[in-house]
Amino acid sequence: MKWTYSIKQKFKAAMSLAMVFLLVLATNLIDRNHFTELQESFSSVYKDRLLVENYIFKLSGLIHQKHMLLHHSEASEWSAKNQIQINEAIDTLLMAYEKTKYTIIETQLFEEFKAELMQIKNLERLYYADSTSSEMISEIKNKQLQLMTLLEGLSNVQIEEGERLINESNSVINTSHSISRIEIVILIVIGIFAQALVLTSKTLKPKKPQNFNLN
Repeated sequence: MKWTYSIKQKFKAAMSLAMVFLLVLATNLIDRNHFTELQESFSSVYKDRLLVENYIFKLSGLIHQKHMLLHHSEASEWSAKNQIQINEAIDTLLMAYEKTKYTIIETQLFEEFKAELMQIKNLERLYYADSTSSEMISEIKNKQLQLMTLLEGLSNVQIEEGERLINESNSVINTSHSISRIEIVILIVIGIFAQALVLTSKTLKPKKPQNFNLN
């Protein structure tokens, strides 16, 4: 029956178009999700790793200044004011650091750093109030070395997390490429299927009956 055959062919063609539409829609949503993940990853690398590494570098320099000031200067009003200025600069960097995202290990190291820093500030107040204690100077220097060790640990965290984020980004990119290749293969298969439908419809199309006039 001609009309039944025509409906079947149209249904197959419609199914092919629907599959193409759903495929394009699905890959578009997946690509959009991958783009969001990449955007968040790159943002985290900059805000939570590169900037933090810069904060750590500056903190290391300020701790070194505190160490040199204590090592080369006698306790005086001038050196005490310099220590206060350095502490204010450190506090500013710590406030900026606190706005970033931490890992579990990073949180532990950062809290330990702040606790050690608070102890140093208290020791410095006592030292500049009465500089007769050589033991206090030694204790402050040891605390400063502990701060440098903690900063080194925080710096290592930035490197590890940066590598992890880069690996995640590469994984997202590779997945997106794989999906794109699969999409191309499926589109080719659907195209071949649609072409086969067209050729089949032409081949199987019923021929019109010929009228023979008999004289």
